[in-house]
Amino acid sequence: MRNLLRADFYKLKKSKAFWICTLLGIAIAVLMVVAEKAAVNLAATGAGGDSPVGEMASAASGVWAVTMSLTQQHFNIILMGIFAAIFISSEFGYGTMKNTLSRGAQRWKVFASKFVTCGAGALFMVLTFMGALLAMGTAFWGFDPQGNVSAGGFIGMILLQMLLMLSFAAVFTFISMTIRAGGGAIATNIITVLIVSTLLSAVNLLFNSNTVDLNKYWLTRTVETLATTAPASGDVTRGIVVALAWGVGSLALGTVLFNKQDVK
Repeated sequence: MRNLLRADFYKLKKSKAFWICTLLGIAIAVLMVVAEKAAVNLAATGAGGDSPVGEMASAASGVWAVTMSLTQQHFNIILMGIFAAIFISSEFGYGTMKNTLSRGAQRWKVFASKFVTCGAGALFMVLTFMGALLAMGTAFWGFDPQGNVSAGGFIGMILLQMLLMLSFAAVFTFISMTIRAGGGAIATNIITVLIVSTLLSAVNLLFNSNTVDLNKYWLTRTVETLATTAPASGDVTRGIVVALAWGVGSLALGTVLFNKQDVK
């Protein structure tokens, strides 16, 4: 296992896809804060009227830039999915996976090593993404000029987001190790981020469910719900359960399928 991890982390360090996706995440974070700055300036001049944008001028801060951006579009998660798909599919495309298994490596260890490596990459990407958001927001408005954020609340938000990113890494590893083809894995990972919430909303409407919101049990909604420094205790508990359920479930199912599939 140690040798597998050493080899995978070496490949991660040399991966162009990883560094390109990381830099794109930073660039997107900068652009998002610049756009938020423009909206705040609009609100400050009174052009924003009574719309929600009008509340930005008084709420803007570095922490606010992080929380606002985590609830929008999920570009950073999409980039994680693209990186994981390219990183893993290349192992099959270049024959590296077949060579690794032919040397007697246990399949569950190979799968675990891919998850650990993709998980580490995902954590690095989300931390640099949030770091860029925080740095730009603090440069524009200060870290927390309103004094509303506690250190514990801010650290707790970061830790919860990291847990959720690890769950996404598990889902992306499962998809990429199962599909194996680069294009198919990339498309499926992107669809997973963008479409699942829509499908769950459609199911809610189909069954006219007013008591159970299925989106609450999907990762992207949980990311949005926990993008706050003062989450409700019930949301935190549900978020941890959702993250663990999707993460552990994806790893277990992925390992079983990988053990049964032929590697050519």
